[in-house]
Amino acid sequence: MESNAPTTTSNPAPAVDAPDNANAECVGPSSEKAGKSSACAGCPNQQACSSGAFNSPEAKAKAQEEAERLQSSFHNVSHTILVLSGKGGVGKSTVAAQLAHTLASEGYAVGLLDVDLCGPSAPRMVLGDHHRTAQITQSASGGWIPVYNPDHPNLACMSISFLLQDHDSAVVWRGPRKNGLIQQFLTQVDWTGETDGLDYLIVDTPPGTSDEHISTVQYLQKAGPSTISGAILVTTPEEVSMADVRKELNFCQKTNVPILGVVENMGQYITTLPKLRFLSPDGKTDCTDDILKQLQESCPQILSTLVTATIYPPTGGGPKAMAEQYQVPYWGVLPMDPDLLQACESGKAFVEACPDSMAAKALQCFCKNITTKLPVEEIE
Repeated sequence: MESNAPTTTSNPAPAVDAPDNANAECVGPSSEKAGKSSACAGCPNQQACSSGAFNSPEAKAKAQEEAERLQSSFHNVSHTILVLSGKGGVGKSTVAAQLAHTLASEGYAVGLLDVDLCGPSAPRMVLGDHHRTAQITQSASGGWIPVYNPDHPNLACMSISFLLQDHDSAVVWRGPRKNGLIQQFLTQVDWTGETDGLDYLIVDTPPGTSDEHISTVQYLQKAGPSTISGAILVTTPEEVSMADVRKELNFCQKTNVPILGVVENMGQYITTLPKLRFLSPDGKTDCTDDILKQLQESCPQILSTLVTATIYPPTGGGPKAMAEQYQVPYWGVLPMDPDLLQACESGKAFVEACPDSMAAKALQCFCKNITTKLPVEEIE
């Protein structure tokens, strides 16, 4: 059957065996075109590639050792899921953290790996205030032990935030140093814990399709072609966001990362009347108490009615139409809910705090999609 999904042939993804500092279109040092392709122009590795240095017995042994370390690190991780968005500020970390909380609340062993090195927000969203005093320790084998949620021993988090003496310090690193830390995260973190491994490892990525994404995908693929179980793309419904998310969709296609689904986030605001503020027509006087009192006296049942508003008017058919265009699953809307934001601030599972809310039901539906598509085999 003929596909209508957009395809692109320019700017191909770098090869799995590309050096860390290679050009974005690297053909790979094992390619016959290594050092000779137009994509090699200006690459610091061009001479080494053309000389065959990366194909020497020593280089091959080093690559094999790295692959074995990756395989060892992920041998007890059933499924690895990337949470992506080409646009910043669309709630990607919120979705990643609450998916981790929701899966953990259902009894699964879950880890959240934060590779947003310059803006690590996952620790607070997973651990709450505990993230400020949390520290990484080492296992007997020398691996890093992630930090576990104090209330849920089946929920762990790993982030650069735990390596900083001051949590407010800026991480001003160039690409090679970022790549090096991501490699350490993927090869040195011991996810064994009290659960003897993970059912799901969720990887929270920064916006864009730059170093962190390329390095994460390349390293995971070195561990095996099926190490990356899939990606979840998060977007708000306006064109400014979707234009960047389309680039992320193309990135996944080029790097052979399966797309599990598209989540439309924050397009809809939902709450109850008592949580709203009411102002006078000139906007200077807060009339909330008076209006709520009048409603309580005249129409009390309305106070428990949900109210909603459109935050980002969708462009065209919105994320649903975009998903259909790219022939990937559309998972639906995650409404903006003040209680959801508070759950992220305090590092709590929203589905436990507000189980009857529309946002909680959406999260449960998303996790049902995950566990159905990526089931965890029971070990007798």
